[in-house]
Amino acid sequence: VDLSPNVSTLIVDEERFAHATRINVAVGGACAMAMLFNTPIGGLLYMFEEISPSAWPVELTFRAFVATTVCTLVSYTLLGMVDKEIREFVIFAWIPESKEWSAGDVPIFVAMSAFLGVVTSYHTRMMLEVARLRQRWQARIRWRRFGVATETVLYCALCSLVSGLISLLANCREIGGSGLQYVRFNCAEGQYNPVASLLVNTSHSSVKLLFSGSNEGELLYKSSALAFLAYFALNVGLAGLPVPGGAFTATMLLGGLFGRCTGALLREVGLVTAVSGVYAVVGASAMLCGFKQMAAAVVLIVVQCVNDFSITPVVMLSVSVALAVNRKMNEKGHDEEQIERKGLPFLEGEVPRSLDGSFAFELMDVLPEQAKLRPHASVHEVEAALEATREESRTDFPVLEGDSCVGIITRAHLKATLESLEAHIAASTPSSLAGPGGSFAGGETRRRLRRSDELVFARVSSGFSLAPLADDHQDRAFLPLDRIMDPTPFTIDEEMPGPRLYALFAKAGETAAIVTSRSGEFRGIITRLGLIKSARLLAKEG
Repeated sequence: VDLSPNVSTLIVDEERFAHATRINVAVGGACAMAMLFNTPIGGLLYMFEEISPSAWPVELTFRAFVATTVCTLVSYTLLGMVDKEIREFVIFAWIPESKEWSAGDVPIFVAMSAFLGVVTSYHTRMMLEVARLRQRWQARIRWRRFGVATETVLYCALCSLVSGLISLLANCREIGGSGLQYVRFNCAEGQYNPVASLLVNTSHSSVKLLFSGSNEGELLYKSSALAFLAYFALNVGLAGLPVPGGAFTATMLLGGLFGRCTGALLREVGLVTAVSGVYAVVGASAMLCGFKQMAAAVVLIVVQCVNDFSITPVVMLSVSVALAVNRKMNEKGHDEEQIERKGLPFLEGEVPRSLDGSFAFELMDVLPEQAKLRPHASVHEVEAALEATREESRTDFPVLEGDSCVGIITRAHLKATLESLEAHIAASTPSSLAGPGGSFAGGETRRRLRRSDELVFARVSSGFSLAPLADDHQDRAFLPLDRIMDPTPFTIDEEMPGPRLYALFAKAGETAAIVTSRSGEFRGIITRLGLIKSARLLAKEG
C-alpha cells in the first residue's frame, strides 16, 4: 500500500503558495499607499492598476479593502497615543481652500497637460538611461559595495550643495497671512526663502505649499521655475542609486512646480484669474500619470490630497491628455521598462503585437537533449539535465516515454529528489561511514525544507529502484520521477497561434505547456520564462 502523499497534493500546494504570495504582495502595497496618502480606497485602486485586472483575483478586492481599513485605524490609534495627528505626515488640506477655475482655464489646462506628457516621457527616458550608464559603471568597480556606497554619499552631498546654492539665488520675502510653514534658510527673522521652501524641505511639505489655494503671491513663478529646473536635474541623476528616492511624490512635486510656475506667470500678466494652486494640482496629475501610466488611481489620490472633489473634472481632463500624449511617445511606463531591462519574468496582461503571426512551434524553448528525462531516470541523467540548463536556470523539464510526453517536473523537485536519495543512502549507511555527526544530509536538511519538498521526500522515498545503496553505486540509482511529476500538463498543438497561447500563461498563470503534433508526438516545451524571452526578442527584431 502506497501511503505517501498524492502528487496532486504536491502540485496544488505549490500553486496555492504562489497564489498566497501574490495576494500578500498586493495587500501590502495597498496598505503602504493608504498610509502614505491617508487614502485607503486610493491605495486599493493604485495596486489594482499596478497589478492589472488580468492578475487581480476576485477575492483580493475584499481582502485589500479590509487590510487598508485596519491599517488606517491602527495608524490613527497609534498616533493618538503619542498626541499626534495624521495631518502632520501626509499631503492633505484639512481646511477647504479656494480651488476655483473657469472655462477660460480649460484650454490652458489642456495645453499644459499635453506639454507635460512630453516632458514626463523624456524624464522617464533620461532616468532609464542614467540608470543603465550607472549600472555599467558600477559593474567595473572592483569593490562594488564600497564604490556604490561612496557614490551615494557623494551624490547626496551634491544634492545638498546644489539645493543650497540655488536657494541663495532667491530673494527673501515677508511671511504672508496664509499661516503656512516656509523655510527661513538665509533670511532674517519674519522672512522666508521661497526657493528653499521648495527645495530644502521634504517633498510632502513642498507639495502642500504648491497645492495650497490660500498662499497666492507667496510663491512667485521665478521661484517655482528655479526649483523645477534644479529638482528635475537632481531627480534624473538619482536614478540607479540604492536610496529611497520616492519617485511617486517626486514626480508629483515636479509637475506641481511646473504647474505653479505656469499659473503664477499667467496670473501675473492678467491672462487668468484662477489661483495658481489649481495649476499646480493639474500639473502634478499630468506629470504623475505619465510617469506611472495610471489614470484612476492618480485622480483619486490627487483629489483626496487637496480635499476638494469639485476639482475632479479638470484633474481627469489633465490625466487623459497627458497619458494619451505620453503613451504615443513611450509604450511603457517607468516601472514596466525597469522590469523589462532587468529581465524580470513578468508577462503583460495584453498580448504584445510582436506575437502577431507567430505559432507555438516558433515559440518553443531551446531544449538540450539532456533536459529530456525518462519516468525512471538515473542519478547521472538528472544531474546532467540540471548541469546542462544551469546557466539558463530552466525551471521545467519534460518527462518522455518514447515519443510522448507523460509529464513535467520542476527543477526544485529534481533537486529535492537527489537530496531524498542522499538522505535515503545516509539512513541505510552505518554511522561510522556516514561522516561526522552520523548522518549524511538527512535530519538537518529536511528540517529546513519547505512543505512541498517534504512531500517530495515522502513521495519518492519508497520508490527508489537500485540494488546496493552505497555511495560508490549512487550513480546507478533510478529515481522515480513519475511519482512527483505533473502527469497532466497543458498540451497545445504546434500550430496554435501565439496570441492564443499567450493568454494561457498571462491570465491562467501556467508556467509550462507541452507542444505536440496533431498525432500527439512530442515537439517541445514552452515555459513562462521562454515565452517572455521570445516575446521580447521578437519585439526588438520587429
